[in-house]
Amino acid sequence: MRPEPNKTNPELETIRAKEAGWYDRHYSVMDTATGAYHGSERELIRHLGPWYTYALPELRRIMKPNSKLLELGCGSGRLPAQLVSEGLIKEENITGLDQSTVAVENAARALPKANFFPGDIYNLQLPPASFQVATLMEVIEHLEQPGPALAQIHKVLAPGGHFLVSFPNFFHLPWLIVRILAEKLNHPNWVVLQPIDKIYNTRTVRSIVEQAGFEFICGTGSNYGPPLLDRFERPWMTKLLNRLGLWWLSFHPIMVFKKRG
Repeated sequence: MRPEPNKTNPELETIRAKEAGWYDRHYSVMDTATGAYHGSERELIRHLGPWYTYALPELRRIMKPNSKLLELGCGSGRLPAQLVSEGLIKEENITGLDQSTVAVENAARALPKANFFPGDIYNLQLPPASFQVATLMEVIEHLEQPGPALAQIHKVLAPGGHFLVSFPNFFHLPWLIVRILAEKLNHPNWVVLQPIDKIYNTRTVRSIVEQAGFEFICGTGSNYGPPLLDRFERPWMTKLLNRLGLWWLSFHPIMVFKKRG
């Protein structure tokens, strides 16, 4: 089901049009890869990104044969393509939304039976309680108003449905230092600084999401190394630090929530 266009005030429309243009350029030039990957875990991390890779074990545990997935900020559809390739979900049970028309077109080419569309996370014209799983990966920090967006996600997620969130974590001190310097010294390319790029940590994100009616279940970490050196991190290192319960210090933690009720 494709939602109807949302009418908002002109100022917000201007802001969101600028954001959409930024993401269109990003997905046209910097992030064009689509489809699933089969190979070593290190290569999977390079293809999917660490947050998607380390979310996969949670999704394998959560997904049921007839689960319906809503991916908000779907990008080029790498995660849904991986889930389909592993037989975890039917292609037609996937719905993906993104600000970028280019990203949506890339995703639709990879998964033509799925439902991808450019849309407004603040006005999800989708049936209530219609999805068992929703993901918001590396998106929450780019929302000017996370509360209303989370309320929309809560509405369309079924009772007891699972909600996965990942974001750059500023409990990760090396990243915090690089981010502050990039902003102060006007070097946005150091961190791919985006139009809206808020500073969050695991404590603040948990609070924001719980206020929207979700219950925190668990967390897992993805990449612990400092920027530029994280490519030398091996999967066994990440897993060891996760087993030690240090996920809340990782660069891109994945937090799993459940809709109350």
